[in-house]
Amino acid sequence: RARGRLPPRKRPFIYVYDLPPAYNARMLQYRVERQLCTWRSFGDRNHTVIHSWTYGVEILMHEMMLQSEHRTFDPEEADFFYVPVYTSCYIFPIHCWADGPWWYVPSGPRVMHVTNMMLEVKQWV
Repeated sequence: RARGRLPPRKRPFIYVYDLPPAYNARMLQYRVERQLCTWRSFGDRNHTVIHSWTYGVEILMHEMMLQSEHRTFDPEEADFFYVPVYTSCYIFPIHCWADGPWWYVPSGPRVMHVTNMMLEVKQWV
C-alpha cells in the first residue's frame, strides 16, 4: 500500500435516499410514548437505554445505513438502494393515537394509509 493512500472501499455500495421528513424523521414527533419508534433513549444519568420494542427497527436500520462504510453518495455506483420510510412506526404507535400525518384516507385500516404513503414515496423516488 502506498503511503497516504486509503484502501479501496468494500462493496456492496448502498445509496440511502434523502426523503422528505414526513416519511421518517417528522413521524417521530408524533410518538405517544418516549420508547416507541426508537431503538434507544437516554436514561436518568445520561446513559443509553436500549429498547426491544419492534417499532424501533426502522430507525435503527436507517441510522446504521447512514453510518455504514458501505454507504455511497453516488447513486450511479450503488449496488443497493435504501428508502427510509417508517411504515411500521406509523401503523401502530402513530395512527389513531396522535394527530399526525395522514395519507388520503380519512379513517379506516392503517394498512390503507401506509399503502398510500408507499405509493407517494415511490413517485418521489
